[in-house]
Amino acid sequence: MSPYFKKRLMAAAGLFWFSYLVIHMLANLNFLTGEDNFDGFYHWFHEAVILRWSVIGLLGLSIGFHIYTALSRQFDSNNKRQIAYKKPYPQAVSRFVAWSGASMLFAFIVFHFVQMQLLPTHNFYQEVSNIFSMPLMIGIYALGFFSLSTHLHHALSSVLQTFGLTHKQHHGFVFLIIFILMGGFISVPISVYL
Repeated sequence: MSPYFKKRLMAAAGLFWFSYLVIHMLANLNFLTGEDNFDGFYHWFHEAVILRWSVIGLLGLSIGFHIYTALSRQFDSNNKRQIAYKKPYPQAVSRFVAWSGASMLFAFIVFHFVQMQLLPTHNFYQEVSNIFSMPLMIGIYALGFFSLSTHLHHALSSVLQTFGLTHKQHHGFVFLIIFILMGGFISVPISVYL
């Protein structure tokens, strides 16, 4: 499989996750409309067992494929480089930062998934309110949102470049998308904490 094809497949898996994030953010905004709307949606989703586990399964497969492709591309790149860089320090720092951010994001996704699966299902609104009334949870979610926004910035810019869109205006569009998405996610804990 060519590196270019791998990159396109990786971008497609990432776009699937991005689509889910948009839907997840819109569903979470129901929290701002009151307990009945929020609980109503999540009770429906929880009881739609086939739909819920199909979504979870597809997300699991796509993130697994995304991670596998990213790692294999990195190993291919390392193995094909015949001569090491004379000054690898700046690149090593950016690579370390990129992989640390991706690892932190993956840890946050796993944490969030497990936490949400362990919640009692009778009152989601109250459970989410309890979570975001704890400063520790605010800190964990702030780190998660930060790692998500930095990963999205890199990912969306790369996707645009992969599909031939590299103009500076597109980078402004990426910032706008991330700002709207993060604003939607952050509005829930802020509404609880304030």
